[in-house]
Amino acid sequence: RLEEQKHEAAAVTVQRHWRRAKIRADHKSMCDGAIMIQRTVRMFVQSKRFALRVHSVVKIQSVFRGALCRKEAERRAVSAIVLQRTWRMHSHHMMYISTKESALKAQALFRAYACVRQYHAMREGVICIQRLYRSHVEKQRHHAKRDSAAIVMQCAIRGYIARERFVETMKLIACITFHLIRLEEQKHEAAAVTVQRHWRRAKIRADHKSMCDG
Repeated sequence: RLEEQKHEAAAVTVQRHWRRAKIRADHKSMCDGAIMIQRTVRMFVQSKRFALRVHSVVKIQSVFRGALCRKEAERRAVSAIVLQRTWRMHSHHMMYISTKESALKAQALFRAYACVRQYHAMREGVICIQRLYRSHVEKQRHHAKRDSAAIVMQCAIRGYIARERFVETMKLIACITFHLIRLEEQKHEAAAVTVQRHWRRAKIRADHKSMCDG
């Protein structure tokens, strides 16, 4: 009976140690599983956080790049508007200079033509006076004794008439020249006003377009 009790006590001790070892092994296995699950969950959470951060960074980069692109586009648009405005101003200025040069050339040609006509008129008047004078001299030579008084009177009258005609011709030529020059100046002023009006209209349109773009 004593031996049986010893065997039973030994068996109980062995069972108790085995159960303790089994419980420890199960506890360790459960702890390892829990640690594995925690590690996996933490890894998943960290990967989600990393993905969210990467997405946020990419979003911030895209917004910043979009702002830079818009700013660059606005700068290029402003540069294009300034370039267009400068080119239009240069074109209108060149057009004005060309119109002014054409008007000056036309005025110079007209004045040269008027001077040539005036010179020819004066030359014809002088030739006519010389002809009359030579005729008078010839007649005076041939009829010095008989018609000296009449010839002198005729020469004086003819000279006076020629001078009066010459003076009237010069006055008429000067009046016509003045009116033609004044007419050309008025045309030049009207052309300059037209060019200025078109230039101001183009400038107003460019400023309005710049304000609309802004």
